[in-house]
Formats: sequence, structure tokens, C-alpha cells
Amino acid sequence: MKRQLLLLTLLLAGFSLSAQNIKSRDVDAKDIISLLRNDGYDLYSFDLNDFMKGDYNVTLHIKEYSKEAGEINSRGFDVGENKILFSQFTEEEKKAAKELGLTKGMKRGILYKIDRINLAFIPDKVDSLMKLNAEYGNLGAVSQRLKLRPISAENVYKYEIRPFVIDNFESGKFIPLAALLSWWYDETAKVIRCCGDPMLKSDLSDEILENVPHYYIIGVTLDKIEKKENF
Repeated sequence: MKRQLLLLTLLLAGFSLSAQNIKSRDVDAKDIISLLRNDGYDLYSFDLNDFMKGDYNVTLHIKEYSKEAGEINSRGFDVGENKILFSQFTEEEKKAAKELGLTKGMKRGILYKIDRINLAFIPDKVDSLMKLNAEYGNLGAVSQRLKLRPISAENVYKYEIRPFVIDNFESGKFIPLAALLSWWYDETAKVIRCCGDPMLKSDLSDEILENVPHYYIIGVTLDKIEKKENF
């Protein structure tokens, strides 16, 4: 009887050990984003599909601010129209586009479109710089290096990204998408900080923007243009 109990105990122990295993799994997008953020990268994507039924000219803006002077610099990049129709091309251009495989997956006669804007904030080899890559649909991308400022008391560079709550749209009006915010030294608490809500208001009324010594806001304007064709 004791031998049977011992054998049963060994069998159960073996089953328990075999049931608890580490298994390999496929890496998904969440894993990649998490690893990149732990390494200082930040990625954000904004959906512009609601505007595909109309015709808009898209401009990307990078605005720089300081606590003392407000807006101190602004750069605009004319991205162009939010969609380019295949019918707009000459016969030679159409033929070349087909040969290059650019028409694969084309829907409703739209060859190029800005149906999304992707922003990637990438650490630079130089501490005083941050690289920004802005990708707009399948039309192309803009790459810029943003100059950073050190935290005065610590002489270190520390920034973080906060997206905006996008709650309204008006043709030609600046729409903020994300902000690159500097941390600051709190003299009272004797610590560096960057507090406030995880998402900012589109009217720039957040209290944190009154405390941040230096920051950038990346956004777009969508200017309505005369419709070329109804779909």
C-alpha cells in the first residue's frame, strides 16, 4: 500500500511539473511598443479617415514654446491634399504607376491618401536633441530634430510626450496632436517633476503648460478646398 501511494505521489508530481511550462509566443504590436517606450521611443497614431469624403489641404506644424516668452518658433510643412485621384494623372503617369505596383490595393480611385498621421519621438545620440518623424498616410514623411533645454538645477535633459484630447474640428484651425514637455525643478519639493493629466486639452488651457519651462506642440491644420469628385 505504501509503495502504491509513493508511486501515485511521484506520478502526480511529474504531471504537475510537466503542466507548468514556459511557452514561446508570437510578438505582437503591444510588445514592440512597450519595448520601444522603455528604450525612450514614443509612438502615436491619429486617424484622419473621417476627412476622406471631403477635400482638404494638410499642413503639419511644429510650434516651440517657453514659459517666459510663449510661442517662440513655428514651422509649417505643406503636406498637400489629403487625397490624390488616379484620374488626375496623365496616361503615361498612370502606366508608370501600374508598372511600379502603386495601384495595388487602390480603392475608389484614390492613389495617394492621408488617412492617418503617425508621430515617432526618437532619442538622439546627442542628449540635447530629440528626433521627430511624422508620417502622413502613404504620401511621405517629415523628419526634424528638436532642440531640448536642460533642467537648470540638475543640468540634465528630461522630456515626456502627452497627446491631446481632440474634441472639435474647424477648417483652417490648428489642431494640436501631441506635446513634448520638459520636466522642471521644483524649488519647494527639491525634486524634478512633470505632473498633470495624461492627456492635454486642445484649447491649451491645462495648468501644466503654465509650469513647463520649454515644450513643443505638434499639430495639423486641415483647410477645406473645393470638392473634385463625389464618391
